[in-house]
Amino acid sequence: MEIGKWNGGRRGRFAVGLVLLTLALGLWPARLTARAFVVQLTTDNRKPTTLSGQILLRSFPSAPFPDASRAAGYTNNGKFFDAASHYSDSTVGIFIPAGFRPSTRRVDFLVHLHGWSNHVSQVLDRYQLREQVAASGLNAILIVPQGPRDAQDSGDGKLEHTRGGFAALMQDVARFLQAAGKTRTARIGRIILSAHSGGYKGASHILQIGGLTDHITDVLLFDAAYADLDGFADWQAAKKGRRLVSLFTDDTASGNLALMAALTRRHQPVAVLEAKDLAPRTLERRQALFIYTPDLPHDETMQGRGYYGLFLRTSGKRWAVGGGL
Repeated sequence: MEIGKWNGGRRGRFAVGLVLLTLALGLWPARLTARAFVVQLTTDNRKPTTLSGQILLRSFPSAPFPDASRAAGYTNNGKFFDAASHYSDSTVGIFIPAGFRPSTRRVDFLVHLHGWSNHVSQVLDRYQLREQVAASGLNAILIVPQGPRDAQDSGDGKLEHTRGGFAALMQDVARFLQAAGKTRTARIGRIILSAHSGGYKGASHILQIGGLTDHITDVLLFDAAYADLDGFADWQAAKKGRRLVSLFTDDTASGNLALMAALTRRHQPVAVLEAKDLAPRTLERRQALFIYTPDLPHDETMQGRGYYGLFLRTSGKRWAVGGGL
């Protein structure tokens, strides 16, 4: 059953629950408040002066849709989403930053799964993904597969249901990029997987059955811990040095508390803090980190304060010293 939105509705009630939970888990205060620090994001964190880079929109047969799981469409809360309009788009968005330096060793990727009522071109613009990827400085290519197109649906087709479906998609994209002269190899390197809102379902199943699990070094959740939480917890616990970051509002507070508990049962260290106390050094820790933001709307968690770019940038330090593959 999908975990619903936080019903407390008030920051005070959430704060009390958070303190009680962190005390019970032994997380407070040593791991959370080593240094009080308010993140100061400059204009460049959010809106770089250039959108330099190349966008490619291409269809792949291994894209999430079409898929048998939505061949007859889908109904949510009495609203029907037909297959032709919402589950036939096999577009995959690809963004190559202008500063990308092709290597003969491997290609590193950033893979983002969008939430409800969206499509690829709108996702790239609305959440300022190109700007934030460029500002992060990572030598990686961004991939945004089309999920349910403009539908209130968390299903993710082949990424959710097909064993090895994620690996098949990534291999198709990597081969295409090499053939198009954008890269010098089709060997897949490290992957940072992110999901916003309803993208959680595809992300969790990628970690469970998608393949390339050992290539995924970081999982970034943006108000996305609604359900299928064992996929995230099992991935984090399976290998030392992985990083799970979950930025959340009241909308997904209950799901994040459940995910914290799942990680604790797996003997994983968990850190919890408010966004105002977030320091870049904290983000560099290779563990599970939960960040509560009480004032950002659900649909602004990625771009509102440039958090996506910040999380990428702090992953990059690990990559720069040879972490991962």
